[in-house]
Amino acid sequence: MVSRLGDDGASVASSTFHAFGLRVVGEATGRKPSVPDDITNGNGIGRLAAIVDGLRDRDPAFRRDWDLFRLVFGRQLPDLGDEDEPETWDRNKGINGFGTLAGEVVKSQEEVMIANWLFLNGVRYEYERPYAHDVADAHHRQYQPDFYYPDIDVWHEHWALGSDGNPPPNFDGYAESMAWRRQTHTRYSTRLIETTSATIRDGSGFEHLEQELRRHGIQLEEDPYREAVGEPPITEPAMMTLMRSFMAHAKGNRLTPDVLTQRAGRTLRARLFTRLYGVILAEWDRQLRAAGQIDFEDMLNLATDHVESGRWMSPYRLVMVDEMQDTSSARAALVRALMKTPGNYLYAVGDDWQSINRFAGSDLSVMTRFDNWFGTASTIWLDRTFRSPQSLCDVAGGFVMKNPNQISKNVRSSAPEAGETLCAVSVRERSHYGSAVRQHLTTLDSELTEPATVLLLGRYSRSKDDVTSALEARYANLTIEFNTVHASKGKEADYVVVLGLERNGFPSIVEDDALLQLAMSAPDSYPHAEERRLFYVALTRAKRSALLVTRAGRESAFLLELVGDRVVKIRSATGDDITPVVCPKCKKHTMKERKGRYGRFFGCAGYPTCKGTMKLADS
Repeated sequence: MVSRLGDDGASVASSTFHAFGLRVVGEATGRKPSVPDDITNGNGIGRLAAIVDGLRDRDPAFRRDWDLFRLVFGRQLPDLGDEDEPETWDRNKGINGFGTLAGEVVKSQEEVMIANWLFLNGVRYEYERPYAHDVADAHHRQYQPDFYYPDIDVWHEHWALGSDGNPPPNFDGYAESMAWRRQTHTRYSTRLIETTSATIRDGSGFEHLEQELRRHGIQLEEDPYREAVGEPPITEPAMMTLMRSFMAHAKGNRLTPDVLTQRAGRTLRARLFTRLYGVILAEWDRQLRAAGQIDFEDMLNLATDHVESGRWMSPYRLVMVDEMQDTSSARAALVRALMKTPGNYLYAVGDDWQSINRFAGSDLSVMTRFDNWFGTASTIWLDRTFRSPQSLCDVAGGFVMKNPNQISKNVRSSAPEAGETLCAVSVRERSHYGSAVRQHLTTLDSELTEPATVLLLGRYSRSKDDVTSALEARYANLTIEFNTVHASKGKEADYVVVLGLERNGFPSIVEDDALLQLAMSAPDSYPHAEERRLFYVALTRAKRSALLVTRAGRESAFLLELVGDRVVKIRSATGDDITPVVCPKCKKHTMKERKGRYGRFFGCAGYPTCKGTMKLADS
């Protein structure tokens, strides 16, 4: 770029933030700092893993906290009354829900946490064992309390009650059911332990449960190495990635462990995680100091300090930043320091709708609160695109702008319309993805008279395995490429196929962890904000049309949202319109035909969390 600026190019410098930061620190101190190779090449994940292993070996308190988080608190809970989509099915018990470490299926994520805590502490339990007395009547089926402890003959009910002591508003009849269950235990003099959603979320419920179990004669035997049948709520690699992302944001925003602890409030999951972070950070920084090294966050912060103190004088009148939406708080602070000299100017280019690198430290507020960061600025709207047709721009733009924290824009397209620009195909099993995509590409190939490009996009790299047959097939007019959605940014293709539009897959509930909000300068509390922007990026890679691939009965909440907005139809692999009816109450589940005491009706597939109903159309 510098060479294209002519004879004055010598007065222009082009650099990455990290290279510039190293230069500033080196020139200000006379000693260029050293960043370890494992941080430069692997973002420090390997270093972090080694630190965690060492701490677990020599610090029993840290080991307990780490294993407690990994085995019990690793997965963030949805809002009370807004349960995640069930992930598995117990054919023997007829339960649709979530897997535990012990290998059974329970109905809610809070029950998973309780079951995993019991497993971690070696407590024998039975899930939904029929009550010891026959209490079924005309209005109640046989009672099945949530947990039963056979060693002490004690029952355990976990109530969906908030901090105000009330159930969610959409839990019709829940209070009456609670009263009947409590009365049943009183009538038959059976012993009952009670926990609530509020106490499990703030941690006091586990303290109460431990006290009650001990009072009734159970001795807890904590053992994180007990052989589990099911999978933990978070894997070790995912936990390392989350911790490293958290560290990048926290250090970039200069948030101390004490401040983070205050931000965590009463929520046990957040308190536990920030406590772990404080111990890890101390060891991370100790090792760097001992080797005379720094990490990138330290380097940017030091560079900012040197510029602000005047120890390094900037020779630049104009600072230009590209991809501003991917800028971290630490980078923004360095740019702001460069702007403090009177007569200096900032020219920044970015699109907040495409901010998808929060895992790497990017902070959306640098774009959405630009004036707060850098002062009053004028904005030039780059609102014309030559890539996607207008209909696709309207769908993608309307989708991302449902988050009120995004900057409102009206994108105009100069690209031609070519038939249906957005559609979806549904298959019965994930193993059918390849054949459905291959069929779609074969049809495209037969209709084309000139070469075209196709981009197959997966939420994760492993999605490529689902469409190997489509990638290996031969097409006369198509050039096929696979990418993750993150890696596709900046790319385009005539046709795009987005894979894995399934619940809990896209949006990902692991990658969009709310814990990162604790370390952000301006948290974005809108649900799945980062995943929403990621989906926008996927849709807008297409120059002609995009196909969304899903699985029947497991449709992504994002896809159902588009269906509810009537901007996309879902077809079978044979082309039949099988677009489901979206629940008008929760807008996150489909409606299924059911039979009740007054005949047949449509009920929400999310029952009992959502009790939305619809009348059947007159025949």
